Amino acid sequence: MKARETAGSQEGDLLLRCLSRDGQGTGDWRPGTVDWTKVVDVAVRDQVAPLLFRRLKESDARARVPADAWKRLRRAYFTSADRNTRLYRELRTVLQCFRSSGVKVIVLKGALLAEAVYGDVALRPMADVDLLVPRADLAKAGAVLLDMGGAHLKQHNQTAPAVGAQREDVEPDRGMKRHSRPVLVRDLAVEIHWTIVSPTGPFRIDAAGLWARACPAMIAGVEVLSLSPEDLLLHLCLHFCYQDGCKGLRYLCDVAETVHHFRDKMDWLQVADLAREWGAARYVGLALHLAGSMLAAGVPDDVLERLVPGGIDARLLKQAAECVLVQEGYDNWSLLPFPNRLGGKWTMARVKALRDAVFLSRDEMALRHPRSRDSKHLWPYYILRLVDLPRMYGRATLQQGFRMMRVRERDSTSSLDGWLKSGKP
Repeated sequence: MKARETAGSQEGDLLLRCLSRDGQGTGDWRPGTVDWTKVVDVAVRDQVAPLLFRRLKESDARARVPADAWKRLRRAYFTSADRNTRLYRELRTVLQCFRSSGVKVIVLKGALLAEAVYGDVALRPMADVDLLVPRADLAKAGAVLLDMGGAHLKQHNQTAPAVGAQREDVEPDRGMKRHSRPVLVRDLAVEIHWTIVSPTGPFRIDAAGLWARACPAMIAGVEVLSLSPEDLLLHLCLHFCYQDGCKGLRYLCDVAETVHHFRDKMDWLQVADLAREWGAARYVGLALHLAGSMLAAGVPDDVLERLVPGGIDARLLKQAAECVLVQEGYDNWSLLPFPNRLGGKWTMARVKALRDAVFLSRDEMALRHPRSRDSKHLWPYYILRLVDLPRMYGRATLQQGFRMMRVRERDSTSSLDGWLKSGKP
C-alpha cells in the first residue's frame, strides 16, 4: 500500500478519529465501507497499533472491525506489552546502578510516557531508553553502563527488534550531539543525554532550568526524576516537529496524550513563555495545532495565539498534516549530521560546540580511546579524533542530503521548513 493513499482518505480520517480523545470515535462508519487493511498497515507502520487496539476495545466499534484486522491489532498490543515488560526489567537494574553510583537521572520520552502518561506499558512501543544526566556526569554515566557489561553500539540497527524510525548515527561527543553513542546492556539500548536538543541547533535550551523544574517520578519501581509537565510537552513538540520533521503519528500521539494527562496541571502560560525563550514558538505552535486538529488534544486557543500570533496559514497546516499521515517529514536541512547547520550563522556558541566535539575531556576521551587514560599526552588522540570525525559524519551527511534532495524533487515542503525558521507568523 502506498502511504499517500491514506492521506486525506476515509481510512486516514477513521484512524485519526479512533486515536482521538474527543469521544467521537467511529460512530458513523459501517462495516464494508473502510479498507481496514490500510488502516492497520498505517497503525503498525507508525507504531500506534497497540493504542488503536485499546481505543477500539474501549469503544462500541469492536464488533465492526474485521476479524483479521482485529487479530493483527491484538497481536501488536501483546507483542508490545511483552517487549516493554522485558525492557522495564532491564531498565530497573540500570536505574538502580545509577542511583547507587550517585548519578542523577531524568527519564525521557518513551520510558516515561509508557508508564506515567499512557498508563499501560504496551501502548507506547520503544526501541531504546533515553536518560538525561548532568553534563558533568556524562563520562561517569557511560562508565556505569560499561561496568554493567554494556557495549557501545555503532548503529541503532544493531538493537533488536528495529522499530522502523530512521535514527542518526551518533558517537560519544558532548559538543555537536545531545547524547552519547548508545550502549547495549543485555537487551536494553540506552542513550545518555545531557540536553534535549542538539546544542548546535536553533534553540536556546537552558539545561540547568530543566533540572531545576524536574519532578520526582517512579519508573520501573525506582525513584528518579522526570521533566516538568511543561518541559516534557515542549520536548515532545520539538522532537515531533523539529527532530522528526512532523513525520508519523507516534510522536504526535505522545503530544496529545501528554496534553490530556496533564490537562489539570499544565501551566500553559509557562509553556508559551518557555517556547519563546527557547526560540521554539513556531515549532511548538505547529505541533500543538496538529495535536488539536488531528487528535482533538485539548490545547487552549489562547495558547496557540500566544505561540503564533495571527495563526498558521492553512496551506502550511495541510503540508504538515500530510507529513504526519504519509510519514515523510519535511526537508529539514538543519538536521544534517555535520557540520549540523549548513548555511547557518557560525555564532560563538556553535564554534564552542564544535571545539567541544573535538577536544573531549580525558574521561570522555578514554571512553573513545581506552589507551589514552594512562597516556601522559592527549594530543595524539585528538589528531586521531580529527581524522575520525569526517569518517563518522561525512557518509551520513551525504546520505541524508541526497534523501532530502529526492524528497524535494518529488514533493517540496520547503515552504514549511522556511516558515518554521523565518520567525514570521
